[in-house]
Amino acid sequence: MAFKPSPAAWLQYIVMVVGLGAVTLGAAAVGNGDPIVTLAPVLALTVGWVILKVPLRYLAITVLYLVLAVDYTPERPQSMFWPSPLFPLGKLLFTQMHELVGIGALRFPLIDGLIIGSIGIGIYRRATKSKIDPPVVPIPRPLAVVLAIWFFSIMWMEVWGIARGGDIKNSLWQWHQAAVLPLIAMMYHYSLRGPEDWPLVAKTIVAAALTKSAVSTYFALVIVPSQHLEVEYTTCHSDSMTFIFAITVCIARWLERPRSGHAIRGLLIIILVFIGMFFNDRRLAYVSLVGGLAAAYFFNPWTPLKKFITRGLIACSPLLVVYFLVGWSSNSSVFKPVATFRSIIEGQHAEGELDYRDIENLNLIATWNTNPVFGTGYGHEFLEPYPLPNIAFVFPTYRFHPHNSLLGLLAFGGWFGFTGVWMYLVVTVYLAARAYHRAYSAEHRTACLLIVGVVASYLNQVFGDMGIISYICTFQVAVCSVLAGKLAMVTGAWPWPQREKVLGLTRAAPEEAPPSGATAA
Repeated sequence: MAFKPSPAAWLQYIVMVVGLGAVTLGAAAVGNGDPIVTLAPVLALTVGWVILKVPLRYLAITVLYLVLAVDYTPERPQSMFWPSPLFPLGKLLFTQMHELVGIGALRFPLIDGLIIGSIGIGIYRRATKSKIDPPVVPIPRPLAVVLAIWFFSIMWMEVWGIARGGDIKNSLWQWHQAAVLPLIAMMYHYSLRGPEDWPLVAKTIVAAALTKSAVSTYFALVIVPSQHLEVEYTTCHSDSMTFIFAITVCIARWLERPRSGHAIRGLLIIILVFIGMFFNDRRLAYVSLVGGLAAAYFFNPWTPLKKFITRGLIACSPLLVVYFLVGWSSNSSVFKPVATFRSIIEGQHAEGELDYRDIENLNLIATWNTNPVFGTGYGHEFLEPYPLPNIAFVFPTYRFHPHNSLLGLLAFGGWFGFTGVWMYLVVTVYLAARAYHRAYSAEHRTACLLIVGVVASYLNQVFGDMGIISYICTFQVAVCSVLAGKLAMVTGAWPWPQREKVLGLTRAAPEEAPPSGATAA
């Protein structure tokens, strides 16, 4: 029988539509016709309906894709010469809300609201025993503790800096994205059921990498030549982590389960992503790729493939040495990999001069030496005993935001703050390593390799390009940290007395035979 709404229901529908129309018109007036502000009420209603009706993991995965795929406006995507079709979503996610709607109290971006809202939904559903979300695998207590220590270490550096006369306005921009990392981890802890959601996470990040690669390629091949532009990058710096994730996951999945299907799909993805990465022209991307593959190599047991690769590298090492020696001072395109490697080691500068980054690093070390235990705290500029080229005309607050976030953390936080912030990375790698050697599933072992690779890539971005204040970098390392914890619990790498009862596991029938060199859970 056809559903026939009652008159009262019809009245509710009419009131809702009229009300939504009025609010939309009001938003259009407030935003002076800005499409983002105009559509905000409709988007809010849609999001509200979704989060009340669907499992939280779908919202969290959607947020992950958007953060990685849309134009990341804080890093001036495409050098601001061309807004991609995803630019409006990037502006909506990352711009301070007060700039969009004119309400001074809303001094935070929409992405922060989505993070806090997702955590609130997760807590509410747990408290009310909602059936929308199934139970989730817990994370080891030490991981939860060090994530909390990260947050309190950031807050300590803020209080310490302001107490010493720091500039509170600039200090907030120094730590904002870093401070939300534990909150992002909490969001994915509540939303991801366990390692069974790893394939969905991997596919989402690969999809984001393909999206960014398409934007990068179109900008490089169409927009740049048509407008006769000269650009240093085609999307943004932090996209290197997304590109490297997509490439490494294809290689790691084939290493753990060498099948023709994995090889064909992986090769196609690698080619498409590498094109975008090549046009983006970030040296750190290649360093991260090598770091991720090195992690996969060292973590892998001595399989026949690893033995073959090792013997091949040893056999080719004399040729590689000659190639580097000959190409070190050559400008030939044949030796471009050598030129890239040399620029990483020596920097990009004129003969007899120090690279800008080298001078900045010396200044950060000098700043750290003034208070090696507690640092200067946030709200302070790094010292400049070695004069830098003045870039204040394009970046007035450059001394608050060093490119080298790792040395910056030492300068602003000293040993105390640095240790408190970085402990979670040590725990993450430790849990992933233990889980790798106890996992029976090839997908689980692939995830462990990727987690270690992501941490290596993240450290590269932090050391080379302000990665600690990038949402793109923060989201990836946070979700991987949570997955490392859940993998450790499921594989038995960390004690969980209820493991077999909750998961219905039996030791007699593992998913598949353990790899050579692995230990049973």
